[in-house]
Amino acid sequence: EETTPVKNYPDGVSPYDCYDMAGNVWEWTNSWYDKDKEDRVLRGGSWDDNQDSARCTIRSYTHPGDFWSSNGFRCAEDIP
Repeated sequence: EETTPVKNYPDGVSPYDCYDMAGNVWEWTNSWYDKDKEDRVLRGGSWDDNQDSARCTIRSYTHPGDFWSSNGFRCAEDIP
């Protein structure tokens, strides 16, 4: 198994025109998972997990220095 190209599942686009919000790679967030600020929150599940983890509300964590082929990030712009 591996990741898929962006927009590979056009029927899954969100009402905000966002593609691939879950299931390709775990996405890093800017949030700390713990009060000691050692681990960051990951969202969305990955190709390497079961289908129950492939949703944008699923939450996990890892240390920012760790590398996993199932982790990635999404570039986003905060528009006020």
